[in-house]
Amino acid sequence: MAEVCILGEKLIGEQLSSVEFVQDYLQLHFDDKYFIIYVWPKIIIDNRRYSIDHDAYRNKLCSLIGLLVSKIEHIENESLKLVFENEKGEIEINLNSSNPEIVSEIAIFSDKYDDIWMIFD
Repeated sequence: MAEVCILGEKLIGEQLSSVEFVQDYLQLHFDDKYFIIYVWPKIIIDNRRYSIDHDAYRNKLCSLIGLLVSKIEHIENESLKLVFENEKGEIEINLNSSNPEIVSEIAIFSDKYDDIWMIFD
């Protein structure tokens, strides 16, 4: 998936600067870039997985603010992970087409040049 390669080039080395919960989707801001995610990602910290229905989800996600993205891991039709510096945490997006949350696009990424990439199942 070419979009994932471009995403990696754009996000590796960038810090997560803010997290915004907007009704039924999530916005991740990386200074002058943003990532809108339409399926609730899993947050992985200390090998524990947190989903949106977990009480600590928001706090765990917000604990990643200020950390740099160190790598992007992609498994075709399964997942996309943003891995943060020193393996301190991960944001995992489900790309599996059998996921009932997926209606159309899974996520939209935009950079300061207004270049936009959509990720579909």
